[in-house]
Amino acid sequence: MNEFDTSSAELDYEDDYNDVLYADDILAIQEEYRRKRLIESLIGPLVSTLFHVALIIILAIVITDKYKAEPAEIEVKIEEIEEVEIEEPPPIEEPVPEEVEKTDVTDPVLTTVAIETVETNDAALEDVSDEEPSTEDDSEIEAVSDVTLSASAFASPSLFGGRSAAGRASAVSAFGGSKVGQQALGKALWWLKKVQNPDGSWGKNQKSSMTSLAVLTFLAHGETTLSKDFGKTVQQGIEWLCKIVEGSNGKIIHQNGYSNSSRSVYSHGLVAYALSEATAMIGASQIEAAMNQAIKLVVNKQHPNGGYHYSYKNNGPSNLSNASYNYQALKAAYAAGSDVPGLKKAIDKAIAHMQEYAKENVFYYKTDVSNPRGPSMRAVGVLCLQLLGAPDCAAALRIGKYMEENDVQYLKWVGESGHATNAFPLYMWYYATQVMFQRGGKAWKVWRPKFEKLLVSNQNPEGYWESPSAFEADRFNMPGIDKQVYSTAKCALMLTVYYRYLPSFKLPKSAKKEEKKKKTVDEIGLDLIE
Repeated sequence: MNEFDTSSAELDYEDDYNDVLYADDILAIQEEYRRKRLIESLIGPLVSTLFHVALIIILAIVITDKYKAEPAEIEVKIEEIEEVEIEEPPPIEEPVPEEVEKTDVTDPVLTTVAIETVETNDAALEDVSDEEPSTEDDSEIEAVSDVTLSASAFASPSLFGGRSAAGRASAVSAFGGSKVGQQALGKALWWLKKVQNPDGSWGKNQKSSMTSLAVLTFLAHGETTLSKDFGKTVQQGIEWLCKIVEGSNGKIIHQNGYSNSSRSVYSHGLVAYALSEATAMIGASQIEAAMNQAIKLVVNKQHPNGGYHYSYKNNGPSNLSNASYNYQALKAAYAAGSDVPGLKKAIDKAIAHMQEYAKENVFYYKTDVSNPRGPSMRAVGVLCLQLLGAPDCAAALRIGKYMEENDVQYLKWVGESGHATNAFPLYMWYYATQVMFQRGGKAWKVWRPKFEKLLVSNQNPEGYWESPSAFEADRFNMPGIDKQVYSTAKCALMLTVYYRYLPSFKLPKSAKKEEKKKKTVDEIGLDLIE
């Protein structure tokens, strides 16, 4: 090998040597590689992101411009509006309803109807139609029985079932009532609310009776402790009655402020009556307890002959006028589910008593007095037989027929002499109106338009009534407010006749269709279907 060959080998060795990389060089190369890869990896997404953002902005601008609506042309058309005349407000300012604290009651949540003011002139009285009520045909009346009563009481819907707002409307329409008559009733309710005493009572000299009559009036219209406009009024009235019963310790409840205690047979009977209806409508345990205490005395103090007498004397004669409120209390208590021993027996004795002492065309006033006081006692006797469960007995039918044919003549505020045609007109009309309603047919067709016109045309603009007979009120020490509360309650209760106690002369149409089912009358005279 020559020297050139040797040099060539040495050169090859140097070339090989120069190709070897040291650690620092390798790290530098790797770092440079990573930097380039990082830049490459960022550039792509960045460019893509910028591109898409720009694309979205462009699309948004295009779409916005495309759908941008041009201002709509609005056509304004002016039409003439019929002017409506607004009626004047009621003459009595209606208080702002106060929130009533709820008690332990199960209430049907019955509401009141807004009362409009109608002047009591001839035009308004035309609303009292002379047409025959729709119930004279085969119309449906089931809608009337829609009120939910106390779950703890018997509270038969056949007795109290028409007192809800819907029930009232249906009944007034079905049985020929008028708008003007119900407006007069509404004014009376507001007046009674206005004159209630701070302690919850009504009246001055005869608070027990006046408070009972007022409470019965509100209950008859479906007002309870939860009613919007009259809830507090009703609650305070019932609480007052409960307190005087509790304070009586089982003794007779006398007229507050009235020295003649013999007439307590009226006041105690009325208190028991009002508490019985309150129990059926509300069902609170406190009311039920007071009812049972008052009714127990009514049962135990019944005359052996089945009647009642002054001071609840149970010997000597008996007086049908004394018995009137007590009989109604017995029926209301039974319908409310009272469990007082002897209650049903007392009702049976009352029916037998009236049948025994009924005359040809009248009931007695006192069993030892020949003067029967015809119109008033006829009405009392027939209604009590109807309510107690004997509407079809011979005495009720016979004397009721006589009333139908003769007693409409007494529907006059004053007679030709300038005085009332009856010593106790409101007392008589109160019972007779209910009798005619329960009889239905021709009796109600003739009586209905006359009694409403009579009451509406003689109501004071403030909402109260006074009896056309001074004798009716003044002789029992009822000056001023007592006389007005008594008269107003009597007239208002007459105007609730359409729904206070549903009529027994007609069954719902659906019940009639059940041809295979037998109609019966239960032990308190309520129509049932077996």
